[in-house]
Amino acid sequence: MNQPDDLITMSESAPQDITMDRLSNTITLHRNNIESLTGGPRPLLLLLPWHGAKPHSVERYRQIYYPYGFDILTVESSILHFLWPQYGLSYAEQVLDLLHSELFSSHPLVIHAFSLGGFLFVQMIASTLRDTSRYSGFKARITGQIFDSLVIGNLDLMVKGASQMLNPPFFQSFFRRVALFFFWLLSGYTVNHYQTAIATLWERPCHAPILIFYSENDPLCDNTKMESLLHGWRRKGIPVFGKSWKISRHAGHLRQHPEEYQSTLQNFLQSLGKLHLPSKL
Repeated sequence: MNQPDDLITMSESAPQDITMDRLSNTITLHRNNIESLTGGPRPLLLLLPWHGAKPHSVERYRQIYYPYGFDILTVESSILHFLWPQYGLSYAEQVLDLLHSELFSSHPLVIHAFSLGGFLFVQMIASTLRDTSRYSGFKARITGQIFDSLVIGNLDLMVKGASQMLNPPFFQSFFRRVALFFFWLLSGYTVNHYQTAIATLWERPCHAPILIFYSENDPLCDNTKMESLLHGWRRKGIPVFGKSWKISRHAGHLRQHPEEYQSTLQNFLQSLGKLHLPSKL
């Protein structure tokens, strides 16, 4: 199928005018050499992929953002961040400390989180609420939020979502049984923390505009709760834009619906303003 002229034709490698720095084993920075047209700091995209995402798959999303002049900070999650929430919370604080460092502290932020990557972002928001003086101004820097395939529902769905990122596939069922027993055994350190994190997402979200991608057949998303979440955000006065499909793959909407996904995302980015607008996407 031919791509419309206003959509990006994506390859699996970064353009030559993008430089990549590896800041740690799980964090990379892609610097954009397009001159900023806003007169201010370059916008920074915080990209939170799904667990187990392949580099070439993540690069397809980065390529949507390069023409807008974004620098892109990609932060990968580990399954251990989910299994032991205190470890995940410590990791979230490390990311926040990095974003508050001299390298990034003046940059406006856009968040793009996938699947359980959204849980890392919720951990970050929870950390800002726990230590308001340390992370003051973080929410105010966020100009837009994109969520793709959030795992919305009970703990069983979250465990199922985590297990589907594991290989080989026959290990997934075993993982689910062990993980649920582990959570039951240590509920004070696990389940209670998840409930607090979920409450943060519902009750104390960042109020920057939100774009959310989801599908009605996603086994990791309770659509009734998803609709309730969107309604709750709108009642709080948050601009919320939803794009859903009756049939699509969890964290695979860009591959299955490339034209709709890209045009929806690009329209959302343009609505945020103060970005480099490419002459032709």
